[in-house]
Amino acid sequence: MLALAVHPDIHHPHSTASRPSRHHVPSRSQSSSSSASVSTTSASASSSRIHQPPPISRRAPSPSPPRLRPPLDPPSLDIHSYPSTELLRLLAALLTQIASTNDALKESAAKSTSIRTQFPPDLFNASRASLANPASTLTFHARNIPTITLEAYLLRILKYCPTTNEVFLSLLVYFDRMSKITARAFVIDSYNIHRLVIAGVTVASKFFSDVFYTNSRYAKVGGLPQAELNQLEIQFLLLNDFRLVIPREEMQRYAEQLLVFSTTGTFDSEDDTETEGGWTSTDDEPTIRPPRSEDSCSIASEDSFSMPPTPREERTP
Repeated sequence: MLALAVHPDIHHPHSTASRPSRHHVPSRSQSSSSSASVSTTSASASSSRIHQPPPISRRAPSPSPPRLRPPLDPPSLDIHSYPSTELLRLLAALLTQIASTNDALKESAAKSTSIRTQFPPDLFNASRASLANPASTLTFHARNIPTITLEAYLLRILKYCPTTNEVFLSLLVYFDRMSKITARAFVIDSYNIHRLVIAGVTVASKFFSDVFYTNSRYAKVGGLPQAELNQLEIQFLLLNDFRLVIPREEMQRYAEQLLVFSTTGTFDSEDDTETEGGWTSTDDEPTIRPPRSEDSCSIASEDSFSMPPTPREERTP
């Protein structure tokens, strides 16, 4: 029997290989819904891209630098125009506080009797010899505390021996220098402050002013014998090593520190400045230009007083 060959052009009903592939054609409703969903998705995506707010930064803001307040200028004191009575009130308050504080330190005051063997190398021989004597710092020491207050004592000096503010301010500088030269062996207390003041005013008036008074007048105003004031004047010069020059800047610093003390109650002494100094005469001869009679105030007999004497055993020879 002959086999029948299948012609390629003839479609065989049972052949699957030659069946044409069927393509699914979506209906109109499905097509429209698909396109609608695609458009909705794209629209929502574009809308999210357009209206999405920018991301918020989580980084903490950098702190702003603190505002620095400008430093307060120290109070200024015009030495020439400042009222003398007010200046003496401030000066008396400071010196009284220092003296009262040292009165309570009995042990520190007792150390002033010790002899110091080491001195600054540039001291004059006379000052060096005086400092070697323990009684040099006790020359101003009184037997009893004077009854007159320091403020009244300063005002009395201003009344009967008027002088400039530089003279009174120089007392702070000289006292500070005396303390440094003696290595703190010199201590201001209530027993010596009055004699230190009258001796300092006597020395400073002759150095800073062309017009000053005789030692006899300073002694009468200060309530001391003239011979004792002469001795105190010499000892005051020795304890300052005859260095009386005070630069203007240094004087101004002490004046401003005094003004600060009046508001804060603290006083910072300045470092000693090496300066050249001179010394003044200790005689009782009339000055070059003595005060005129109309400018000189007479001391009434009822207004005179005397300072308590120094112990005889503590007086320097």
